Amino acid sequence: MAKVQLLTVQSIDGYMIDNYNELPAVLSDEIEKLKDAAIRQLNENISLSMLIDWRENEPDRFTYLIEATKETRSIINGMFRMHLIDEIVRYTIPVMLGTGVSLYQQELPKNNWKVVKTASYKDDMSLTVFRKIKQDLLK
Repeated sequence: MAKVQLLTVQSIDGYMIDNYNELPAVLSDEIEKLKDAAIRQLNENISLSMLIDWRENEPDRFTYLIEATKETRSIINGMFRMHLIDEIVRYTIPVMLGTGVSLYQQELPKNNWKVVKTASYKDDMSLTVFRKIKQDLLK
C-alpha cells in the first residue's frame, strides 16, 4: 500500500507559513527533495475516493505528497478524518505569529503517532517526522 505524506511548515504556535520565498535555502532544498520523491503531488482538488483506490493498489514504495496551504487545509482535514495520512513532515520555524491560519480544524479523530526523525538546522528551524501507528497495534 502506498503512503500519503503531509508536508507542513509552521510557526512555533502552530500557524501555517505559506510564504516559502522567505525561508532559508536549506528548507527550500528539503521541500524540493520531498516533492521529487513523491510519485504524485496532491492538491485541494483530489478526490478522496480516488486517493483511497490509488493508496490501496500501489506498492509500498510509492508516496503521495500533499503540502499544507490555505487552499489544501480542508481536504487535509478530510484526509485525517478518513485516516488517509500516514506520515507528517513538519518543519517548525522559530517564530510566534500570534495569528494566522491553523492547519488543524476541530473534531479530528484520535490517532497515535510516533516520531521517526528529528533534525535541527543552522537557521534554528527544526524538522519532526511523525508516522501514524497502525490502528490494529493500538488494541
